[in-house]
Amino acid sequence: MAERLDAGGVAERPDHLEQTLTATARRGAETLARTLHARSGSVDDLVAAICDQAVDIVGPATAAGVIVVSARHRLTTVAATGPAPAELDRLQTETGEGPCLTAASDQVVVQVRDTAEEDRWPAYAKTAQRLGVRSVLCLPLAADDKLLGTLSLYAEAPEAFGDVDGSAVALLTALASIALAQTRLIEQLRDALTNRDRIGQAKGILMARYELGPDEAFALLRRYSQDRNVKLADLADQVAAHRGFPT
Repeated sequence: MAERLDAGGVAERPDHLEQTLTATARRGAETLARTLHARSGSVDDLVAAICDQAVDIVGPATAAGVIVVSARHRLTTVAATGPAPAELDRLQTETGEGPCLTAASDQVVVQVRDTAEEDRWPAYAKTAQRLGVRSVLCLPLAADDKLLGTLSLYAEAPEAFGDVDGSAVALLTALASIALAQTRLIEQLRDALTNRDRIGQAKGILMARYELGPDEAFALLRRYSQDRNVKLADLADQVAAHRGFPT
C-alpha cells in the first residue's frame, strides 16, 4: 500500500521510500528525470523545470514555487508557476515567518490543511485566501544534510494534500534535491575555473610590468586584495582593465 502524507500540520521528513512504489510515483519520477536531463543548465532553469513537473506529479497542486538558499543563507524565490507562490514568498520574507520558512529552518514537511482555519501564520493565511489558495504543502530540499531550499505546492481546495501519495512526493523531493545539488556544484566549479583564469591573466600582467616571478606576482596580488578588502577575482579584473593596479 502506498505511503500517505500525515494529515497533521507538520510531519517528519521521510528517511526512506517504500520498496514497492505506486505507478503514479514511478511515472512522476521518470517524467521529472527526463525533464531535468533535457533542461540541465543553470539553477534557475532547473528549478523552473522542477516547478512545472511538480504540479503534474502531485495531482491536487495547481501551482508550485521553489525557494533556494544562497551561500549567505538567504532565501530567494527563483521559480514559481503563477503569481500566488511569489507573492506568498515575498510576504514570508517581509514578516520572517510562514510555512515555507518553517520547512526550511526545521527541515520538516509543513502542511497547511486549510488557510481559512490556519492560525499559526494569520497574515500568510489571509493573503493566501485572497489569492485563492486554500491548502499548502512545503517540502524541504536537502542533500547530505545540507539545506538547498524548499519546494512548495499550492491548491485551490482545502485539505487537498491530506491524501496525496507520499511515495510520489518523497521521490519528487529526492530527485529535485539531487539535481539541485549537482547543478549548484557544477556552477561552483565553473565559477572557480573562471576565477582562476581571471587571476592568471592578472598575474601575467604584473609579472611583465614589475618583472616578477609567478609566486611573487600572486603574493603581491593577494596582499593588495587584503589591504583594500577587495575580492581577489574582482581585483584581477581591475588589473586587467588598467594593465596594472588601479590608481
